[in-house]
Amino acid sequence: MKNPGFPEKLAAGRHLGRRALLMLLLLVFASKPLLAADAASSPYDSLRLFSEALFEITQKYVYAKPDKDIIYGSIRGMMNSLDPDSAFLTPEEYQNYRSGHNEATAEAGVDCIIKDGLLALTAVIDGGAGAAAGLQPGDHILKINGQSLRDLTTQEAASRLRGTPGETVKLEVLRSGALKPLKITVTLKPLGDNTVTSQILNDSYGYVRVRYFNDATPKEFAIALTSLRKQGHPLQGLVLDLRNDARGSLEQAVRTASLLLGDKDVVTAKGRTSGSQETFQGKDRDLVWKAPAPLPTVVLVDQGTARAAEIVAGALRDQYHATLLGAKTLGLCGLTKVMPLDDGSALVMTIAECYTPNGQKIQGVGLEPAIQGQALKSKEKENQKEAAMTKLPPEQDPWVLQAVAVLKGGTKPQAAPNT
Repeated sequence: MKNPGFPEKLAAGRHLGRRALLMLLLLVFASKPLLAADAASSPYDSLRLFSEALFEITQKYVYAKPDKDIIYGSIRGMMNSLDPDSAFLTPEEYQNYRSGHNEATAEAGVDCIIKDGLLALTAVIDGGAGAAAGLQPGDHILKINGQSLRDLTTQEAASRLRGTPGETVKLEVLRSGALKPLKITVTLKPLGDNTVTSQILNDSYGYVRVRYFNDATPKEFAIALTSLRKQGHPLQGLVLDLRNDARGSLEQAVRTASLLLGDKDVVTAKGRTSGSQETFQGKDRDLVWKAPAPLPTVVLVDQGTARAAEIVAGALRDQYHATLLGAKTLGLCGLTKVMPLDDGSALVMTIAECYTPNGQKIQGVGLEPAIQGQALKSKEKENQKEAAMTKLPPEQDPWVLQAVAVLKGGTKPQAAPNT
């Protein structure tokens, strides 16, 4: 993301300068939840409170700290209080972001958020290093290489799970049901090229798995759909597996959904101010599945379904009459924007929330499936865990089998709540 106005030389030294400090104070005014002031308080009261705290820290804290560290810490704390996708980037971090230097060649293959002060794994990508090491969705990482993750943003914590191929990362993991934290070592590796896999089930039902979303996903999804159409038997239905899939952008979601929806509405982003609403549509030329009626489709979702996957699931439910099956999705689906600051640092901030074509809010709410995934027996639960780590074949996955049964029975999707 290039910005022609970005200064070539980053601000240095002990002081940030008046404009950076002013920006921070404006953020303080906008961050009402951060202050315990009553309704009658004015922005000047907030400014006075912040100035008082800043003075006390700079004058009386036992160790002298550079003003820049204090100001950056304040901004970082504010951004950390917003949502998992919002963050503060130092000048060095922002410069790396713009130049692409922060793109590691290997990673743990997990998606995470800061929740209740802990780093929670929302998704563990099929075939990734984390899955191979035994990490599971819902795990909480307490330490990385012996260092606590206290006060880090989601982006900062995630950056510590990226590196070079073969590099090892030692984790201390808190898992539900475990008596004590687990020690897990992850050997970082590339995720691999393919984000989409597909196969035929029971001779006439297509199964498509999207491991995660990136810029190649729409093309790979198109290839998978085309390949399924060319099978010997006419397809009777489609199972689209978006479980444990929490990565990807709004644009990638729109391009992927467009393959089945053509030029229909895919998602609407609504900002805080009036007039900030924007609806994103697919393109008719992208339509791959051209038929008089939609192909009967079941979309598998769970607590690890977020971002691009939630957009696609909501759009197919509302516009393609697809049935959602599984568990409620995460509800993490906002439109973010990078906002450069005067000293070369930047804010990454959610500026809009996503809504399905029928007007249901996704961000902070999630999507309820029309059909709950069947309760798993002890053996099946172990199979689900094994599936996350070793890619258990779909024909042995209880929810995939349930989806095929729904397609065979012609179960009609239930109307989704419009909240």
